[in-house]
Amino acid sequence: MGVAISPGYEPASPPQAQTQAMPQVHRNENATTPRKKKLDSLPQSKPHIFERSDEEELPPQMCQHMQFLDCDKSVGRVVFECWHCKQGIISEFSGELVIGEYKGRPSVVLAKVQCPSCGETAIRLNAGKVLSTTAISSPWK
Repeated sequence: MGVAISPGYEPASPPQAQTQAMPQVHRNENATTPRKKKLDSLPQSKPHIFERSDEEELPPQMCQHMQFLDCDKSVGRVVFECWHCKQGIISEFSGELVIGEYKGRPSVVLAKVQCPSCGETAIRLNAGKVLSTTAISSPWK
């Protein structure tokens, strides 16, 4: 007896016959096409945007508030806080800045202003002469 085969029917073949050998690609060492570097094939990362939580918290640094007044007049005034005790002070100064010598080189001589509260050097001004120093309440508190 004959078996009728319908069109489009293919007889089943054993599994080893269905697998095809993958063609092997051999690279010619003398090829002129450039090889792709590993760095070129890595995905491009976005630049890191630092957030506040990424930064180390730095300790606050000491600062000294000051405000210069009457700079265009012969007697100038400066309102500032003492570096040591933060006492508010107003000082009057006059004169041109004084150039001295330090280690054989010209250098500006700074006038030291003494704090009336703690007695320490409150500030150093590049003025010829300090005329007066008065303690006031600090305008920055």
